[in-house]
Amino acid sequence: MNMKKGKKIAALALSTAIAAAPAQIAFASESSKYDINSVPELTLDAETLTTAKDNGIELPEVSGGTLKLKVSIPLYQLSSQGTQIQKLWQQAMEHYLGCKLEIEWQITPSNDYMNNELVVLQSGQLPDIASVTKGAAINEYGEDSVLLNLAEYMDYMKYYPEYMAETNGGENFAKMEDGSMYMFMDGFYNPQDIQGAQSFTSFAYRFDVLKELGLTPATTLDEFTELCKVLKEKIDAGEIDSQYPIINSTKNYSLIRGFVGIFHTWDVLYYNEGSWKFGPLDDNYREMLKYVNSLYDAGYIDPEFATADDNAATMKATTNVGLMCPTLWSGMARSWTDAATEEGLEWGLAFLPTNETYGTPWKWGSRQDGKSLNANIGIYISAETEYPEYTVAMIDYQYSDEMVNLMNWGIEGQTYTVAEDGTKTYSEDIMTAGEPAVQSGNYGLTTSCVCRTGIPFTPIDCDALLLVGSKPEAWWNPTDGYYEGKFWVETDKIGGEESIAPYDRAPVAYLTPEESGYKAELSYEGVCDKRARELSVQFITGELDINDDEAWESYKADIKSQTTIDFDEIINILNEKTVTE
Repeated sequence: MNMKKGKKIAALALSTAIAAAPAQIAFASESSKYDINSVPELTLDAETLTTAKDNGIELPEVSGGTLKLKVSIPLYQLSSQGTQIQKLWQQAMEHYLGCKLEIEWQITPSNDYMNNELVVLQSGQLPDIASVTKGAAINEYGEDSVLLNLAEYMDYMKYYPEYMAETNGGENFAKMEDGSMYMFMDGFYNPQDIQGAQSFTSFAYRFDVLKELGLTPATTLDEFTELCKVLKEKIDAGEIDSQYPIINSTKNYSLIRGFVGIFHTWDVLYYNEGSWKFGPLDDNYREMLKYVNSLYDAGYIDPEFATADDNAATMKATTNVGLMCPTLWSGMARSWTDAATEEGLEWGLAFLPTNETYGTPWKWGSRQDGKSLNANIGIYISAETEYPEYTVAMIDYQYSDEMVNLMNWGIEGQTYTVAEDGTKTYSEDIMTAGEPAVQSGNYGLTTSCVCRTGIPFTPIDCDALLLVGSKPEAWWNPTDGYYEGKFWVETDKIGGEESIAPYDRAPVAYLTPEESGYKAELSYEGVCDKRARELSVQFITGELDINDDEAWESYKADIKSQTTIDFDEIINILNEKTVTE
C-alpha cells in the first residue's frame, strides 16, 4: 500500500471511526468487577448442531487435522477468553468445520485497536482474520489484493447471504459495484421487528419537577416553547432550584441534533426524496436554527451548551443546573437519576415534540426489521490465509441461528429458559444480579455489551439485548402518562413507522475509494460537518444573524468551500452512483 493511497482514505477513516464503535446501550460501569470463574460450567451437545457437510459444503483436507489461525480482535471491558461461551464457541466451530482449531488470539484494547487498524492494513502483515471498524475504507485494500474477495467464496457460505438479502438494499448493500466483497458486515437480528432507535429520538425532562408543578412533557414544539417559558419564570422567581430550562448532554454532539428531526432535516449528509443532501444547507435547517436561536435569546439555554464535556454535562444534570435536555443516548436519563445525590431527583423521557409544519418527527438510527447488516464494522480475511475456504465457512457460521443463539443466549436450561409462547428469558442468576450485564458478561454472552464472544463482530439478538443491555427508564406519553419503559421499544411504539428517518433507509451508492473520501467530507466529523457545527453555534448565540439572508448565503458559501473538489460535484457524484431500483 503506497503512502498516497494511505493518505487518501484518512478523511474517511476519521468519519467512520466514531460511528463504527459498537455503541450498544447501557454499558456496565467502570467500577463493576467481573469474575468469569463465578459462573457454573456450561455443557454443549455439539452433535445436535449442524456441520458444513450438512449444508453441502465440501472443505479441503487440513494438514494434521488442525486449522491454525492468527486472529486479531478488540478488547472491550471483559475479554471473552476463558469464558464459558467462548469455550462452547470453539466446540461448536470445530464440530461445524470438522477439524480442530488452534487460534493465536491477538487482543488489543478497543481504542488502541481502532487507532491502529489502518497501520496494520498498510503494513501488509495481516493476521488470517481480523475485526474491522473502518467500513468502506478497507475496500481499497481489497482492490490491492491485500484482503480476500469473499464474493469468490460464496459456495462456502450458507447463513451470511440471508443477512445480505434481508438488509435494505440487499446484495447491493454488501457488495461493491463490480460484485466484489471484502468484509463480513456486522449483523443484527430483530425477531420482533422493533424499529426503535438508540438516540436523538426523545427529550429528557426532570420528571420530579414537572410532577410537582402539575406539568407534563411537551407533545408539540409550541408546547415545548411554553414549557420553557413557564420553567424560566419559576426559576427567576426562586420557585425552582435550577439555572436554565435547557442543557446539552455533551459538546461532542451539537444541541441542534436534538431538533433536526423535528424539522425533517439532518445535521450532516443524508438522503431524502430521491437525492443526497447536506442538511445544514436546507431551508428547514435554517428554520430550525431560527427556533433554537429564539430559545437562546429568551435565556432558556445554558450558555455552556457548546463547551461542556460529558463530565460537565452530567454534573449539570445531577446538580439542578438544567431541567430539560434535547440531545441524549439511551440510558443517559437513567444514569443521571442514578448518579444524583439529591433525593427524589428523577430524569425521564418523552418522544420528540411535533412541529405541525412537518408532522411526525424523524428519529435517528431506527433498527431494521428481521436480519440486517451494519456497514461500519465487521470482519475481514487476509488474502494470504492458507485455507480461505475454512475461514469463510467459519465466519459465515457465526451468522447461523444456532450460533447467534449460543453467543447471545447461551444454553437452554442453563443460561436461559423458553416459555410456552416461545419467549426467552435469562436464568435467574443473570436477571436478579445487581448488574445483569456484568453477570451475563461473566458467562461471555455477547449481549452483555461488555464482552464480545467469538470473532467480533457477530450478530446481536435484539430480544436478548433488551433484557440485559437496556434498563427500564422513566417515560411519559399522552396516553399512558408517567411509566417505565425501554428506550428501543418506546421509540418504536410512540414514534411509529412515520418516525423512521429516510436517511436510515438510504439506498446504496457505489463509490470508488476516492469518491468515498469526498463523501466523508460531508459526513459526521468531516470538514463540512465541523464547520457547520462551528457556525451553527454562532447563529444560535446571535453572533451571526440567522434572519439575515446575506449572512445565510455567506454561511452556505463557507460550508461549500471546505471540500477538496467542488461541493456540488460531490453531491452529483453521489446521486449518479446511487442505486435506486
